[in-house]
Amino acid sequence: MRQIFVQRQWCNLVLVLCFAGVFAGCSNPSDESRQNRRVVDAVLTAVTLKNTKELDRDTVLLDKRLADGLLAERHHKAVKAIIEKAKAGNWREAEDELYSFRESCPFPK
Repeated sequence: MRQIFVQRQWCNLVLVLCFAGVFAGCSNPSDESRQNRRVVDAVLTAVTLKNTKELDRDTVLLDKRLADGLLAERHHKAVKAIIEKAKAGNWREAEDELYSFRESCPFPK
């Protein structure tokens, strides 16, 4: 009888740990990540509208987020490369790449 009780306790413990593991990764993005998403969305809007002035302003914001340590260098490099494509006149390609970036990394950090 005691053995069954101990087995149930172990089963309950395993279930609790499994649920805790599953739900631990289900948190909302941080405020920093949300702000990074807004900057990427602003870049996307400027590229979609082919607005070089707005794209320049958004590039400054992107650079500032990197300098402040709020954006990872790899994400910064990826978006900057896309911005350079847009400035070179490859607007459609840049737009497609920004959509892909946003899909693969919805809330960059």
